[in-house]
Amino acid sequence: MSLKMSHISAFFGLGVLIILVSGTLGRSQSETPGLLSLESLKTIRFTKAGASDQAAALSYSDLSDVIAACRAYSRGLALLPNYHDPILTRGQTGIAVFKKVSPSVVLVVTGDIKNEQFSETGLGTGVIINESGLVLTNWHVIAGSQAGAIFLKPEHGTDPGQNSAYWARLVAQYPQADLALIRFIKPPAGLTPVKLGEIALIQVAEDIHIIGHPHGHLWSYSTGVVSQIRDNYDWKYSDGSAHLAKVLQMQTAINPGNSGGPVLDDAGNLLGLVAMGEEGQNLNYAIAIDVIRGFVSRSMAARSRGIEARNELPKGDFYTGQTKDGVLVTKVVYSDLVSYTIRNSKGSVVELIAETSDGATLTGIKPNAFGGFGQWSLRLANGETVVANSAGMAPELISTSKAN
Repeated sequence: MSLKMSHISAFFGLGVLIILVSGTLGRSQSETPGLLSLESLKTIRFTKAGASDQAAALSYSDLSDVIAACRAYSRGLALLPNYHDPILTRGQTGIAVFKKVSPSVVLVVTGDIKNEQFSETGLGTGVIINESGLVLTNWHVIAGSQAGAIFLKPEHGTDPGQNSAYWARLVAQYPQADLALIRFIKPPAGLTPVKLGEIALIQVAEDIHIIGHPHGHLWSYSTGVVSQIRDNYDWKYSDGSAHLAKVLQMQTAINPGNSGGPVLDDAGNLLGLVAMGEEGQNLNYAIAIDVIRGFVSRSMAARSRGIEARNELPKGDFYTGQTKDGVLVTKVVYSDLVSYTIRNSKGSVVELIAETSDGATLTGIKPNAFGGFGQWSLRLANGETVVANSAGMAPELISTSKAN
């Protein structure tokens, strides 16, 4: 049975407050042009245009990344208030391993969550493997997504206003072995990587330690033993994906949400990455460290770390319009969202507003030198507002907002 992480109904620390100012079509020329409300944009008379006539500021994939980042943060944030450091009862070794390695363990949440329900992908565990922001996780945790929101272990409390997440992109994947590497878009200072162990030093009956997020219980600790090392072990997940790799067979308590979590020795060295288990048999499996080492080495040595090409993206219908004050607007209609790129009378982009099919509103302000926006705000249909900062095209730091 797969241990794929469940989705949660709600996608660390700096708090960022953004006050959104909505304009109207009757705004005077002395005010900043382009800051229009969604309601006023809908009153403009638009004319059908070709994509080359008046391009949108951002592509569909760029918009999807920002929306997914904010949604993923929202869902991950809902778990934080329930977190508290576990009470460890397995002796000094377990306590020492948890204290040493838990800061290297992250919560990974993707934004591809349907119907606000628990699902087989979208939330799992990851482990930081270097100071530059590489995170190792299972392929099945990130499968179907190009990025995820990364939550670091809270240091002091779990107040949403004091906890932010970081957006990370998929940089390498090894579906056969169920491994993936993601990288922080802008890694924070002071990341603590886990030390990689050696397969030759792993012994059957050796004690092991595991940290993960079983059933959404964040940064939980469990222990067990290595019961066997199996070469060329094959398994399948419920989505039909087939996998093959050397694995550690373990006797330990593993549940959905532990996927992508580290298996550690008494010194806190990484021996494997939790992947799956067999329900009712207390048999669980982790990708062995030599497979991990080979994957990481190949990925870091590759001159190009681009992700596999996305599936063909939706093509939007383009329209152009203009206000009485000379504000130019490009409207692009996609199957699941409508975007409005707003320019001043000189043609410079000043703002972007998009509305999703489920009623969420995305606003981008403060255009930057890279063609993106310095500040984003996503107002969800339930009234919650999530904000994201960016120095380029992709979101970096994601926070909650009290803006209404």
